Amino acid sequence: MVSIRIRKVSKRSLAGLQQPFEYDSDSHYKVTTQKTGDGWAINLNRRPFQKTFKKREVWPLVIFYKGSSEIYVAERGKKRCGVIQFEFEAWHKTVRIWDLYVSRDCHRTGVGSALMEKCKERARALGARRIILETQTSNSNAIDFYLDQGFDLVGMDLTNYTNEDAARNEVRLEMAYHIGNSKPAPSKNVENGKARTPKHRAKR
Repeated sequence: MVSIRIRKVSKRSLAGLQQPFEYDSDSHYKVTTQKTGDGWAINLNRRPFQKTFKKREVWPLVIFYKGSSEIYVAERGKKRCGVIQFEFEAWHKTVRIWDLYVSRDCHRTGVGSALMEKCKERARALGARRIILETQTSNSNAIDFYLDQGFDLVGMDLTNYTNEDAARNEVRLEMAYHIGNSKPAPSKNVENGKARTPKHRAKR
């Protein structure tokens, strides 16, 4: 069993930190749209990439448009191995996840689940009705994780990043966890900011 500590940190302590946004993916969700007589037919179907899709970007973690967000880090021993940043948008009772990152050597150790559990805990305390996040059709591993966490697809933008997003199989998706009626996430035995689990971007 490995102990994971979740700790809130100040934005000032992370000012200037450049956060990597990276993933490899062997599959994607192909988006097709077709105008019908009285509407549109929209389909998303999982397909393999012909070669592994690799995403590598770096963004400042603390930036003005993330407003009054909260930041929590995950630590295993003395090692910081993950971070989540989210903001409560009171006007529509929504918590928006701006960043969720787990270092590669901490994948499948329970870190992502522990960070997400902290976000759900705070969302309930703030009186939110849902948690929302952005991901991409190219990031199938992240989509699988969010589905396991009780999130579901609530929207998409076919030209959010470029006018060729659909052709590049990198379409922006919005996924949401609805407080009170989402399927429960598998228990990770999280108490008092700590989780004990077996070894286990959104950012965008």
